[in-house]
Amino acid sequence: MNVCALYYDGFCEFELVLTAAQFKESLLTVALEDRVYVSEEKQRFLPHKRLAEVNPTDIDLFIITGGDPSYLYDNVELQEFVEIIRKNGAYIAGICGGTYLMAKYGLLDGKKCTGGSSGILENEETKSLFKKANIINEDVVIDGKIVTATGQAFVELAGELAQLMGIYKSETERVEDYKWMKNIKS
Repeated sequence: MNVCALYYDGFCEFELVLTAAQFKESLLTVALEDRVYVSEEKQRFLPHKRLAEVNPTDIDLFIITGGDPSYLYDNVELQEFVEIIRKNGAYIAGICGGTYLMAKYGLLDGKKCTGGSSGILENEETKSLFKKANIINEDVVIDGKIVTATGQAFVELAGELAQLMGIYKSETERVEDYKWMKNIKS
C-alpha cells in the first residue's frame, strides 16, 4: 500500500499526525520542491520526495492536509498529478483547507463533501469553489474514492482512512485504536 501526503508552506501538521501514525510503514511525503516546508504551527518539514520523482499511478491514497493551499490553486504540476491519481482510481482525502484545493481542482464536482475547520461556511470563496459539490454537514464524508473531513475531525479521519485501507485486522482493533486516538484529542 502506498500512502502519500502533500507538504506545502502553511500546511496544518496536527491534522496529519494521527493519520501519519496509522500509515507509518507506508507513508511517503511529497512536495513540489526539495526544500524545507514550514507548517502553520511553524515547524519545519522536509518531504521524502518531489512530486516529479513519484509515479502517481503507484499511489493508493493521496492526502491533502489543511492550512491555506490557495497559492497552489493554479499549480499545473500538482493539478495534473492529482488528476492522474483520480483517474487511476486511488483514494484522495482532504481535510480542512485541503478540501478547498480539492474543490478548485474539480475533485468534488458532483460529490458529497465537507471541509473547513468545522464545516464549509457560505461565503464568496466557497460559493464559487463548491458550486458543483453537495456540501454535507458532517465531520467526515466518503463519496466513492473521495474522502473529506473538517479540521476538527482529524482523529475521525485517521480512523476512517485506516479502515478504508485495511489497516485493522478486526473491529475490536479498530475500536481500541479509535479510543486511543480520541484520548489524544481530549
